[in-house]
Amino acid sequence: MLNKFFLNNLLLFSLIIILFIFLLYSYFFASVIRTVEEDELIKKGFDPVSYVENIWDSKIRTTIHNDSEEITFILDELFKNQELAEEKYGHRSGTGSFSFMVHGKAEVESLNKKSRVGTLGIKLEKEYDAEIYITIGPVIKKDSIRDAVKFIKFNDFVNQLDFADVSRVIKVRVLNEIIGPLNLKEITGKKINFEGAITFDRNDKIYITPTNIDFLN
Repeated sequence: MLNKFFLNNLLLFSLIIILFIFLLYSYFFASVIRTVEEDELIKKGFDPVSYVENIWDSKIRTTIHNDSEEITFILDELFKNQELAEEKYGHRSGTGSFSFMVHGKAEVESLNKKSRVGTLGIKLEKEYDAEIYITIGPVIKKDSIRDAVKFIKFNDFVNQLDFADVSRVIKVRVLNEIIGPLNLKEITGKKINFEGAITFDRNDKIYITPTNIDFLN
């Protein structure tokens, strides 16, 4: 009777064995098959400098230039209905504060280089209770640019360190290419156009990380 049972279920047992062998193969062998190029990249490790180099002008600055909103519009929306503004115009990494791509015109009212988190105090075309700053370093705390542009996603990176390194390299580009050429000694009183990003984590002080600053005549 036992033999009859096995004969009647031979096909089922065969399918189960084949499926088991397939799953075993997929787990130990098929999942690690890579191209030569992929294997070389893994051996070299992630290079945040090259990554940012490839997208700094072509994607990051271009996206902010083309897709940013006027800063007074964003601030009006945030102060009116923060949750709606965040959902409609913002982007964030994980559960952190939302960041926004912005541009605008302003007058530089003050220069603070006493702190390593240096700032330019600016006056926008519209007044707010909040203090508005452009961050000039040498320390830039917020990851506003990385998080605002939307196409740099945490899930695209192998680990959190690589993701953090991208923001670090972006900040170096800001310091070297945007802030570096400015004559800060004579900037107070100047009128400027700016592009960049903000992270809305407090409503009394707004810090803009710039991707472009031009002087108005």
